[in-house]
Amino acid sequence: MPADRMIRQLQTKSDLINCVRLLRRSFGTVAVEFALTKATAPTNPAFVTKAKLKEYLRKPVALYGLLENELLIGCVAIEKSKHNNSTFYIERLAVAPEARHHGYGDELLRYAFERIRDAGGATASIGLMDNNDRLKGWYQTKGFVQTACKTIEHLPFKVCYMSKDLA
Repeated sequence: MPADRMIRQLQTKSDLINCVRLLRRSFGTVAVEFALTKATAPTNPAFVTKAKLKEYLRKPVALYGLLENELLIGCVAIEKSKHNNSTFYIERLAVAPEARHHGYGDELLRYAFERIRDAGGATASIGLMDNNDRLKGWYQTKGFVQTACKTIEHLPFKVCYMSKDLA
């Protein structure tokens, strides 16, 4: 990783404000593409607030940011499964729209895998919109396989669950 780029845990008030902006911008492009609104998909990160992000981080979840020249350009959250000690969820993976297609998502994903392994994890799991074929295909190129697809009552789309063995 170049000297002007780093990944670190996001914890300060300023970090959270910047992360809310990043999540809203990053997931906002998907919300527009798939016609999601706050009314139809209220839990989508495109509509996150600082208060909701703080609430989310109480789970507990570790939130990391990718900074380039001290500017937050990406983030990823990691949460340990309550049901399986070797499974961790990768959530809120986001790259600023203007920084996409430069390998930053790959960097964040590799970093998440390292943190999961460091914590004794053997499986990374994700959930995404089943009809987002581009994103699903990207995860498949990273070794994820689909494990389930479910309808969730409060969402206007099916959720695709994918996992990757990290052992």
